[in-house]
Amino acid sequence: MMNEAQRRLIDDLQARYIRAIDDDRIEDWPGLFTEQCLYRIITRENLDAGMLLPLMECRGQGMLADRITGLRKINVYEPHRYTHQQSGLVVESFDGTTAVCRSSYLVVRTMGNGAMSIFSTGVYLDKIELSATGAKFIERIVVQDSRTVGTLLVIPL
Repeated sequence: MMNEAQRRLIDDLQARYIRAIDDDRIEDWPGLFTEQCLYRIITRENLDAGMLLPLMECRGQGMLADRITGLRKINVYEPHRYTHQQSGLVVESFDGTTAVCRSSYLVVRTMGNGAMSIFSTGVYLDKIELSATGAKFIERIVVQDSRTVGTLLVIPL
């Protein structure tokens, strides 16, 4: 059974994840994951069909860091911001050290000229390691509702 302090560790991890991206501190993002992690973005259509064909996949903190380096080099064309909303966090199981969680997300993209659009919606399927030092993602599977991406998918969802 999960206690309130453990639940707060999960909530804090989720908040730090969103803040790292939305506050453009994405260099902090890989540190929210375990060394041998999995980060995958997949469409709901592929998941429902039993196919694990990712739109993007990173295995390990090194690949996450490479993703950020690529983002910093590619994403220089027009200023914009992302705002994440996350809700409905459910801890589906907990064995004392690993929590399996599910939550919904919405990402809004705001361009430099003020134009806003929904960038992505879907669910996060997480495996989270809890320890005396805090919580980290072992695995984050992002299941995007849409099968299309309106722009380069370089920003973490």
